[in-house]
Amino acid sequence: MLRARFAKRMKKYLIPVFLFLAISSFAQETSINDEDSVTASVRPIIPSIYIDYGKLLAIPLDIETKYEGGVEILIKEKVPLIFEVGMATLNPTKVYANGSYQSEGFYYRFGTGIYSQFLPKNKLGITFKYAISSFDESATLDTENTINVPDMLTASYQRKGIAASWIEFAVYTDRQINNFLALGLNLRLRYLLDYDRQTPEDVYSIPGYGRSFDTSIPAANLFLKVSF
Repeated sequence: MLRARFAKRMKKYLIPVFLFLAISSFAQETSINDEDSVTASVRPIIPSIYIDYGKLLAIPLDIETKYEGGVEILIKEKVPLIFEVGMATLNPTKVYANGSYQSEGFYYRFGTGIYSQFLPKNKLGITFKYAISSFDESATLDTENTINVPDMLTASYQRKGIAASWIEFAVYTDRQINNFLALGLNLRLRYLLDYDRQTPEDVYSIPGYGRSFDTSIPAANLFLKVSF
């Protein structure tokens, strides 16, 4: 219940936050004084790699295991070209009261956006990504605890190679630790485009996206970035 309320509030306020942060970012950039802004020449290309350490911290939880990282090519310190890849094993506990469920697979995101130097050591930006996922899904019913419900036996299944796609908008911010390292945050809003619907029991969880019956899902990601 609390999670549903949180998701509803994030969906309501995330788009205005996108606009506010984008406007604030570019307004701040023009107001930085010469002492702070003229510190180095603009590099034409900055390659980076990063990992989502927030997902690593969540691994001890029994309901999911996730690994995610990415590669970024930043052009003129403004325009990022982004490729992200992740792997997830999802075991939500509320799918079947008398059984287990698992969704496992890989997902990929491709996108771009625009960054601004919000403060001397902070960047702020917005990004857009297209994402795809390929995953397997299985469920096992505890038939010993199922009384007079023979139709529920159809909940025991295994499915391979299910595909899904969605788009994401994100507010990006980071804090430079030194010349090579930065800590950052992505506030994402995902919109489901399509997935391979299944019968008689439909897909429940999509790795990289979330529950299939949610047409939009907010999310937050913490990352550590290494630039070269």
